Amino acid sequence: MRLPNLVTLSIGALLVASLSGCVPSDPALPQPTSTFVAPYATDEEALAAAEEAYAEYTRVSLETYREGVTDPAALSSVASGEHLDELLEEFEERVADGRYLVGDESFDQVVLQRYSRDSSPNEVIAVYLCDDLSKLSIYRGGEKIGPEAPVSAMTMQVVFDLSPDSNTLLVSARDVWSTDAC
Repeated sequence: MRLPNLVTLSIGALLVASLSGCVPSDPALPQPTSTFVAPYATDEEALAAAEEAYAEYTRVSLETYREGVTDPAALSSVASGEHLDELLEEFEERVADGRYLVGDESFDQVVLQRYSRDSSPNEVIAVYLCDDLSKLSIYRGGEKIGPEAPVSAMTMQVVFDLSPDSNTLLVSARDVWSTDAC
């Protein structure tokens, strides 16, 4: 009778030994949770914030591209990432070439494309808008060098990141969506 108990005990020990390799030796570390909190309760609030941020972006951009301005630091208060890098590169080229802008830019027909409430502060809002550059001219040394004819208003897609430091929207991308007049 002892043989069946010994066989049972041996099989039990063998099972315990073989299964012990399947159990992790270290306890599982807790997974990091996202700390991103959506800054706007509704799509309407997000759209209003995007409109306000884009108005500030156009104001600062135009001021930075006026005659005699040699410091592009203000651009970092309205743009981020690769788009900011592009603006700074354009600024350096413009200053080196002596070009500046005269006139004004306006926009309207802002439509919310997306508002990401739960992912990250990157690309939190994207909008379509009608950007009117028809009242802008490029000058060098007091002479108008372009454009020959006013530029038609066009539909732009503008993407915003949320700055974690200032809790403000910064333009991270601005692309022509359609060249058809809007």
